[in-house]
Amino acid sequence: MEFPMSDLTIMSVENARIKMARARKELERAKILDTNYRGVHYTPGSAAPAAHGTFVYRGRTYTK
Repeated sequence: MEFPMSDLTIMSVENARIKMARARKELERAKILDTNYRGVHYTPGSAAPAAHGTFVYRGRTYTK
């Protein structure tokens, strides 16, 4: 015997699906942002350290 789902039940199921999808996306984002490679922790997309000088080597200028 099946009972029809009420509007309230349908809304709660839809809200639960939305919350699960959001939680899954947040977990994926957290995994990407908190990464270890060979035991070294780093954050992808972090800015490079500030340059501490401009040098010339064999006629080519570079910043280090």
